[in-house]
Amino acid sequence: MTSTDPADILRTPSVTEAEIAELLALRGKTARVSDGFLIRLAAHYTKAEAEGVINPARHFADYLGVQRNAVLTYMRMARNRSLTQTPRT
Repeated sequence: MTSTDPADILRTPSVTEAEIAELLALRGKTARVSDGFLIRLAAHYTKAEAEGVINPARHFADYLGVQRNAVLTYMRMARNRSLTQTPRT
């Protein structure tokens, strides 16, 4: 889902179709989400933030077929479970 238009570089995360498929598979169809899903989502989300993507939650919500608030909740869950890494500067 990466764009080749230079104007879109800062607007969309650099995530591949395979990575999106992996996230969807890890998320599954149940109400509970696995730590594996939260770890992978947090890694992609943090990378998107570091790349300067505007509103990464909206993009990941589109990719996962959920609302933006769900992505923000997933990220909060990942932080609360200490599954996120702080980006090095």
